[in-house]
Amino acid sequence: MLGFALRFDGRSGKEFRPLCLFENGAGVREWRWESWPELRPLYGLDRLAASTDAPLVLVCEGEKAADAAQALSGLPALTSPAGSKSAAKANWQPLSGRDVVIWPDADEPGAKYAETVAKLLKVAGAKSVRLIAPPASAGVGWDAADALAAGWTGEQVEQMIASAGPVEGKAGARATSGAQAEPRRGRQRDDLMAAADSAVLWHSPQKVAFATVPVNHHFEHYALTSSAFSRWLAGRYYEATGNAPAGQMLADAKRVLEVRAIENGPRHKPAMRVAWQDGASWLDLCDDRWRAVRIDGAGWSIVEQPPVKFVRTETMDSLPDPEPGFMLEELRPFVNAEDDDYKLIVAWLVASLWARDEIYPVLALGGEQGSGKSTIARLLQSLCDPSAVRGLALPRDDRDLFTMAMSGHALSFDNVSKIEAWFSDAICRLATGAGYLTRKLHSDAEPFWFQGSRPVILNGIPTLTDRADLAERAVAVRLLRIDRSTRKSEQDWRRDWAIAQPRILGALLDALSAAVRRYDHVTLTDAPRLADFAKLMVSCEAALGWEPGDFLRAYDDNQRATTDAVFESDPVAVAIHRLMGQHAYEGSWEGTATALLDQLNIITPEDVRRSKFWPVRVNALGNAVDRASPLLRHKGINVRKRSTGTARLIILTMLPL
Repeated sequence: MLGFALRFDGRSGKEFRPLCLFENGAGVREWRWESWPELRPLYGLDRLAASTDAPLVLVCEGEKAADAAQALSGLPALTSPAGSKSAAKANWQPLSGRDVVIWPDADEPGAKYAETVAKLLKVAGAKSVRLIAPPASAGVGWDAADALAAGWTGEQVEQMIASAGPVEGKAGARATSGAQAEPRRGRQRDDLMAAADSAVLWHSPQKVAFATVPVNHHFEHYALTSSAFSRWLAGRYYEATGNAPAGQMLADAKRVLEVRAIENGPRHKPAMRVAWQDGASWLDLCDDRWRAVRIDGAGWSIVEQPPVKFVRTETMDSLPDPEPGFMLEELRPFVNAEDDDYKLIVAWLVASLWARDEIYPVLALGGEQGSGKSTIARLLQSLCDPSAVRGLALPRDDRDLFTMAMSGHALSFDNVSKIEAWFSDAICRLATGAGYLTRKLHSDAEPFWFQGSRPVILNGIPTLTDRADLAERAVAVRLLRIDRSTRKSEQDWRRDWAIAQPRILGALLDALSAAVRRYDHVTLTDAPRLADFAKLMVSCEAALGWEPGDFLRAYDDNQRATTDAVFESDPVAVAIHRLMGQHAYEGSWEGTATALLDQLNIITPEDVRRSKFWPVRVNALGNAVDRASPLLRHKGINVRKRSTGTARLIILTMLPL
């Protein structure tokens, strides 16, 4: 990231504005009057790079002071951009292993800045941290720029640096002052709020409060309501005071921080496992160091301090470090499917790691007993979103489903024997970007809502896509039965998978890099229903070792086969197709829903009319015709409804071949 911190001195005082170089979605770089993405680079990194042999590094409060300190001391002097209150928004990792001396302004904000920076430097792994004490003659706000203006010499600055002592926070001084009376509750609350100084508060579009906090040489993102943030805040309070915060005091502090995050904090979109930012796709490894993979058109790399606001849940497991230089054929021995079905499984995997469009096909795994459906589902989830909870049971209602969607990136439902209508509708919405709104509590009207999409795996023996809307959003593959001669023990399978998994992940990231590079240059002349999914795969099929057109051919064949299967299971669609066969000469049929139901009852066998799937009433027929319309269109029959003022007509027309 390249940028400038520009200071403007006007009648209303000084104003700082960042001018930064960003890369847009098309890969074009442009300058914007916009702040750096967090974590922000330190001002003066060029000085640090040019002075690797310097015995010390100075940290000042503000760019002007850093420039003055550099001129006076000859040592590299750095600062965090955007003012003294933004120290926690900067990336202090470049000072890992360095001896640091902090030279703050001689005032209360300066003391607070020094204390916060000292904590952040400790997290970043600085070798030592000391604090300069201003001279007795210094006025309020005195800093390095004032020393330069007053004609200080290098020897004076060198003596002041040599006398710098350790940083001691106010709370820590109270905790070590010996046998004192128990601090008052107000002071405890102040200490607890001070313990949160190193947290950067922000909120999501849903007005959920979050904090970005330093932990063990990296930064993590927590919801303020989470137990993880409570543990972090209690830990910082104990480090400062030697005491544990009371439960009510902790709850009170979190409520105040929540207000600050929502009213004063910036708005960011939290990401779970995958994200699209600054023209690149990102993948959270979910490891203890909170690293992520950045995928752009030039390749991919692991980033130690990713700028994306990745959040995690307790059930999310880590991905292995991807290994470069391998082909996706490493996956082939683990998938017992025909070649076209294998390609579609790979396509689902690529899509599940792509966050630009956030549209995911539903993967329906079918096959007889012994085909390893649960094993394959577990294998696929381990490549895109490993979870401690494997093989979910079907939810009871929409609220349960969207609660699951908020707990992880990919949802895998195991041993599904039946797809209820509500579940099919909800999965369709979840595949293409669902909105879900309900009350937080049954006793109030405060809204709770979810907006987003998730990759979904369904596995079971029967056909899972017996509804037209789900069929159009699904990739249905059938696994082959595993022969006894090729079946492996669980121990052997785990050993082989541990070797192959990081290689396969690296190959998937190579495919995503090709997609980032080519996506905006691909145009589909005959786009299917999930056009973004098809465009993604056309963008990267060459990187997967496939011939041009391989994916669209396999996808179109799969859609036709699935549609045919769904058509045969829809009695109304079959009956209308039979009716139009009788009217092939006229080429069309027109009438009311009542007339259509009478016609269909005549040509439909009695056993079908007595089944629960046959519409008995006219209004039920209207809904059934709407659901059958996509299936009939594939059979060359167009369905249209028209109101004449006195009646609502259904118009069936044979499409030209």
